[in-house]
Amino acid sequence: MLFHSFLYIFAFLPAVVLGHAVLAERVGRRAAQVWLLGCSLFFYGYAQPAWLPLLCGSIVLNWGAALSLGAVQEKRRKAVLLAALTGNILILCRFKYLNFLFGMLPVALRPALPEPALPLGISFFTLTQVMYLVDTYQGLNAPNSLLDHATMVSLFPYVIMGPLVRSRVIVAQFQQYTLKVSRAVAASRGLFLFAIGLFKKTVFADSLARIADAGYQVPGNLSTVEAWVTTLAYSLQIYFDFSGYSDMAVGAALMLGIEIPQNFNAPYRSKSISEFWQRWHISLSNFITNYLYTPLLRSMGFASLTTSAAATFLAMGIAGLWHGPAWTYIIFGLLHGAGLVVNQTWKKKKLAKIPDWLGWALTFVFVNLTFVFFRSPDVRTALGVLGRLLPRGHWYDFTVLAPILSVTPFLFFRPAVIGAVVAVWFRSSAELEKGLQLRPLTALATAALLVAAFSFMNSAPAKQFVYFVF
Repeated sequence: MLFHSFLYIFAFLPAVVLGHAVLAERVGRRAAQVWLLGCSLFFYGYAQPAWLPLLCGSIVLNWGAALSLGAVQEKRRKAVLLAALTGNILILCRFKYLNFLFGMLPVALRPALPEPALPLGISFFTLTQVMYLVDTYQGLNAPNSLLDHATMVSLFPYVIMGPLVRSRVIVAQFQQYTLKVSRAVAASRGLFLFAIGLFKKTVFADSLARIADAGYQVPGNLSTVEAWVTTLAYSLQIYFDFSGYSDMAVGAALMLGIEIPQNFNAPYRSKSISEFWQRWHISLSNFITNYLYTPLLRSMGFASLTTSAAATFLAMGIAGLWHGPAWTYIIFGLLHGAGLVVNQTWKKKKLAKIPDWLGWALTFVFVNLTFVFFRSPDVRTALGVLGRLLPRGHWYDFTVLAPILSVTPFLFFRPAVIGAVVAVWFRSSAELEKGLQLRPLTALATAALLVAAFSFMNSAPAKQFVYFVF
């Protein structure tokens, strides 16, 4: 059930929100939580019923492991943690990386295995539980009850595509209402955010996807200008697609009276690559910092510029691999690791200060170039697209993209062009939500966003979210 489907918007979400509010008010928050858990499991199972036992099994096993951390003697706690983490990693590898790893073997030694289907959301609910186990081991939260843990992991706004959440932030909100505004105000803010996210996805992201898809289908035929337009279209598409989903997730949670982390904060305004990762996929960035980079750095004995660079490079390589079993994702991660290392070194050595405009331009171009690897089906295609970015032969030709993006005076009113301006210069959804004032104009703006999104949804088949397959 996609967030941008009429079934979700007009049936599932209203029913869940209304049922949760009524139960919380008239029966109690535990009853409302049981309703929420049941609806979340239904949401997950509706898309892929065959994988619901895997989600439930993962929940029970990790819940049991966390209980063991609180029950065993101190000298055995680390062994329990390592066993639980290893189990999570092995399950993830079984479904996501097995064929990729065997593909590295000589042909004669490779077993003939079918390509396994990828369970929905396995990358996200696995990392959520890895964070929970580590936090429990470190004493940052007590082991959850089975009801709390199951609801925390499977909560429908984020179970499939995030944002990644920490147990100690979410579980307390099941037990009591903690927001500083009334449920009605929270729901209004949630609806506003949901409308922004839906508009981002259906109007901007899907319009940009048609351009990017057309270019990447025949990369060898692209002129230089078309190659730049194609790569820029994808960089903008993935931003609007994933940030749109995240806005809808945060908005849906707010309608339930639950606050989950914002995942994007206008990343294309960044003036350095480190700032970019503080604004892009924020929950994953926090995971990389706290659960990959910091343990790796500690394992190297002492912090220095060299060990910090090595830990950064390795952590980003792992983060790239997390996205999928392909060298393109690994290269994407390693390139960003290299960019962060350069950024760290530049700051530590206090080299020449780069003007803000130049820092922004260098960061944006770097991110755009690295997304070529993220989008391409293989390294060869990525290198071919990058080669097309250099002027050669028919450098200014629009034969490939003309049917999708015709160069006319009307071009400046196309969603793709307006979206580019919005991504770079407009305030983020989080900033808009924080400054929101509930008045008739706000209601009118929300309604206009929804109507525009509905018209786009009605005129074209729904496109799957980019991160849906991760």
